[in-house]
Amino acid sequence: MQHTGLYYPYVHFRDPAWIKAAALYLPQLARVVPEGFRVSDPEHVRVLRDALDFVQDIDPAEAVGAASRQMLVLVHEHGAELRRRFGVRGTGGPPRAEVVNAEPAPPGIPMPAGHRAQSFSPSGRPLAGLYPQEMSGELQEALFDSGLAVPRVPDGAGHDAYHEWVGTDPALAWVYKCALTAELAARTAFLPVTDQEAAHTAVDAWDAERMAAVLLGGAPAPVGTGDLAGRIGVLSVRCVLPAGLEEVPVEKIVDLRRDHEPEFFAYLDAVARTAADLREELADIRSPRALDLYVRQAAHRNFEVELEKLRRVMNGVGLQTISTSVSTTFDTPTSAALVSGLLGTIGGAVAGSAVGMVAGAGATAVGILGGARRQRDEALAGSPVGFLLRVERGLRPTTAVRRIGRALRRSVGAGV
Repeated sequence: MQHTGLYYPYVHFRDPAWIKAAALYLPQLARVVPEGFRVSDPEHVRVLRDALDFVQDIDPAEAVGAASRQMLVLVHEHGAELRRRFGVRGTGGPPRAEVVNAEPAPPGIPMPAGHRAQSFSPSGRPLAGLYPQEMSGELQEALFDSGLAVPRVPDGAGHDAYHEWVGTDPALAWVYKCALTAELAARTAFLPVTDQEAAHTAVDAWDAERMAAVLLGGAPAPVGTGDLAGRIGVLSVRCVLPAGLEEVPVEKIVDLRRDHEPEFFAYLDAVARTAADLREELADIRSPRALDLYVRQAAHRNFEVELEKLRRVMNGVGLQTISTSVSTTFDTPTSAALVSGLLGTIGGAVAGSAVGMVAGAGATAVGILGGARRQRDEALAGSPVGFLLRVERGLRPTTAVRRIGRALRRSVGAGV
């Protein structure tokens, strides 16, 4: 099954290179957009959304109740310890005199140097904001009453600056966003994905026990295998992406997806099969490090090695066909007569004969090249990594000389 990605913990994508890469290994990418939230996307996101229908907005309303109940259990069972670590203190002024100007972040991430804010948690970090429609009214009141949140507005003229948000410690906001994402993923079969390297995975259930483990330092969060397709996708496509992907025009991504759609979906099927096999084999694994090693081994074996095999096939397609066909079509006597006729031409009749021979050779060559192209297309269509080769060659920066060379290779059926 080819899963739609579910981006978290934010609404707006933070890394242009990441979302361009995601468009090469995910069929679509959903994001959590609560009712009333104003989305403001940069141009590259708008192109992916409009040209490929890649970005989908999804309202989390159906998952809010379940996620809120889990955090309510957390607050009721660990309120005093949570307040000691993540309780909110401010200047004491009216709510609109203070702002939320941080983003949800995992526990232990330090506040950026020089960051100033009017409201802080005991961790010394500025407050992050949760949109009110992301949680139940009961949970909001419990957070306010327990000193874990205050009503605030976003800093500056940002998104929804005229709505009060729920200002809380970035770690508390992060855990709730993970719980909401996991609940929504369970209801949609979407695959949680993030561009935040320090992220705790939102895959698998985020109940009150897991929240406490992450926030309060109890037992480590369980190793999840639900996001294996995302990990395999990242590792497999990374080996063909150029440096500076953020500078690659997004239109190239769109063209690759549109022009090679069958190969794209064949590649996605291969990712899904690899992930399914690993999920079955590694269901009982407990070590995150070991899981990572197995995933990397599978990505190398099923994609990088296969890609190298396909590269060798592509380098041989065309050249082998042409050399074999030339040797059988133009045997030695015919070739000698052709050369002799061309070099020894004096009369028009002889010249005309030579021209006819050359024309015949050209017609034969066209047939040969057509066969080479067919071989190339069959090899690409039959390989689960054919799309990766398209990506590698389609996104590689080209000089004028390289563009000419690519055109010549395509003309003989040896290019991609």
